[in-house]
Amino acid sequence: MIWYKHLLWLTLWVLFLLESSLMPWLLPGSIGDMEMTIAAHFAFVLILYIGIYLNRRLAIGMALAFGLLHDVLFYGHVLGAYTFSMCLTTYVISMLLRDTHVSWYTGLGSITLSIVAFDYLVFGLYTLFQITSVSPWWYLMHAALPTLLLNMIFASAIYYPVIQIFARIEKFVAPQEAEDYKAESP
Repeated sequence: MIWYKHLLWLTLWVLFLLESSLMPWLLPGSIGDMEMTIAAHFAFVLILYIGIYLNRRLAIGMALAFGLLHDVLFYGHVLGAYTFSMCLTTYVISMLLRDTHVSWYTGLGSITLSIVAFDYLVFGLYTLFQITSVSPWWYLMHAALPTLLLNMIFASAIYYPVIQIFARIEKFVAPQEAEDYKAESP
């Protein structure tokens, strides 16, 4: 049943279109005198859910594809910043949680850390290549925290439906334990 993977790709594509075309119109650019930069990472949130609850390899492939889409279509200042950051954070979080039972708190907490790490990796790469010159404190207050708030509201809202859908398709998409995690005998 390969069509489940196609359904995941299609869902990610719809979320990518939502975050790139509709959300910039709906999100405010400032509140009062405080200028803000809010970035919706809805596709990345679903990729993290896939990496944590379903299949690490599939999630890294999706992070590679959608990170490259972000780099090429929207944020072409440094080609590969979004691709590298998405792939690295997806890999690290999925490897950290691969052998554990992931509860609601652990799942949302790891997604929170992943979004912050992703944003600061991109910010660090942009600072390294002198694309941005704002201070890390300014970036935290005006971009990272508003972005984190929006994406955590989204991640909390889709948690239960995503887990229910993943429970149904897990046998078709999730890797077999014996082939992915072979235990070496001494």
